Amino acid sequence: MNYQVWTKDEYGETYTKVECGDMEAVKRELENSLKRGNEPVLTMEVPYTMNIKIMEVGSEAIKSKAKPDKGTRDPSDGKVRRGDEGAAQEVGKGSGDPGTNPGAEN
Repeated sequence: MNYQVWTKDEYGETYTKVECGDMEAVKRELENSLKRGNEPVLTMEVPYTMNIKIMEVGSEAIKSKAKPDKGTRDPSDGKVRRGDEGAAQEVGKGSGDPGTNPGAEN
């Protein structure tokens, strides 16, 4: 098994790792780290296997199971008419109350 002894650097921001092949090397590295005033962390390599399957999704569109609405609707009585093509009217100043218009001067 492979062991790793991790110790923080003197500023406490990063760790340094020492690989140890057996328990004797681990004990030696832990003792050295403790003598220097560090707080070592011991980790052990654990073998594992991971299988990932990646499949390409077909380009065919997925059909919805929802059916279109075939209900009857009443015909509209209103007629569509063109909008007023004249110039737009200018917006009025309002009541003049500066509390209602935050951009207005006092």
